[in-house]
Amino acid sequence: MKMRYPLLLSLLLITQVGLAQVALKKYALTGLTIIDANHRTPLSGQTVIIENDLIREVFPDNSKPLPDSLVNINLKGKFLLPGLIDTHVHLATDPSGTDNRSHTLEVLQRMLYSGVTTVRDMAGDARTLAGLSRDALTGDIVSPDIYYAALMAGPVFFADPRTGTSTRGATPGKMPYMLAVTDSTNLPLAIAAAKGTGASGIKLYANLEPGLVKKIVQEARRQNMPVWGHAWLQAAIPSDLVDAGVSPLSHAPLLVHEAYKDVPASWKATLHSQQFWNDSTPDLTQLFKRMQKQGIILDATLLTYQKWAQSDSTMWYDYELGKRFVTAACKAGVTICTGTDDDQEAFVQEEIKLLVREAGLTPADAIIAATLHGAQALHIEHTHGTIAPGKAADLLILDKDPLVKIDNLDAVYLVIKKGAFYKK
Repeated sequence: MKMRYPLLLSLLLITQVGLAQVALKKYALTGLTIIDANHRTPLSGQTVIIENDLIREVFPDNSKPLPDSLVNINLKGKFLLPGLIDTHVHLATDPSGTDNRSHTLEVLQRMLYSGVTTVRDMAGDARTLAGLSRDALTGDIVSPDIYYAALMAGPVFFADPRTGTSTRGATPGKMPYMLAVTDSTNLPLAIAAAKGTGASGIKLYANLEPGLVKKIVQEARRQNMPVWGHAWLQAAIPSDLVDAGVSPLSHAPLLVHEAYKDVPASWKATLHSQQFWNDSTPDLTQLFKRMQKQGIILDATLLTYQKWAQSDSTMWYDYELGKRFVTAACKAGVTICTGTDDDQEAFVQEEIKLLVREAGLTPADAIIAATLHGAQALHIEHTHGTIAPGKAADLLILDKDPLVKIDNLDAVYLVIKKGAFYKK
């Protein structure tokens, strides 16, 4: 007799505190509708076989017999997506203060239960991040998988107080994960040391010349280390970074510096109409063509700029330009990924919704940005980002169709990470 388990019955046996975690070795999810980069048009009536932490098979319901011993979980009417990826978080800027372990673990747990299964931390205390990443990988904490960056910037940046809290007990600018670099820096050694911290990539932040950027990227490639960065480094403008091969580029509003060294003061002086911003937004068609041709990903981070603008009216220009740049970049075929850069006050679902409502992406485009494109940003697209045999069993199951209404991303029925169930 086949084992047909009503999922909720199994979970209710252990959910005394409102959260449940269940691990099964091998099981079938049936009756699902799949939505991912390979299925922009939802594919209904699908069975997904999961064994340990991998997807083993995907096929139409009843197209082949299921072994009698296999746990069969009927999810008819539910929608299956790859787990969501946030490509821009900051979990360890101040591990001795606001980012203390208790607070961070609580945030990571809520993040996973919402459907976020992977994050990229874009610079913090790598000593803390290494421990969190390890514990997430082993399942010792309830958390998305954590990838993180080692930061390189010009020496002047390290007067920033955030670098002090991220290197507490040491010297800002002299740690391998937070390093001041110049033309005299031994780059092979610096990148090897950054790699030794467990970082998955180098982040370029501020005050770097184009020539030095190219040298960093060339040496990092030799050592098989991706280079990520802000879309503007003061001395290096966006096209310099595109030509060097920095990808993803973070923060869509910074692309304005392809056309302006300094933004006009009038943009900050008063609030302007939408038509004003339509007329004032510079044409970056050539830059977007270069990005598309070279496969440079844009980490838009619109959410953090919207919140910044709401708290400081002089910064509305950043948000207004940023959303228009994302619209134009998407139309030009530039790959968009989804990062919040929001200190985890909101999760990546809010960035996805903003891309749909404000930047003109379709719900399918925005979901792909938060799944396959996020995996590409992290160089893990061979194991994550779509639903296919051999891919990681990091999945989000929804009660409602997010292609009909993007807010349905909040209708979470179940999250699966590495084959284990997480349900509120």
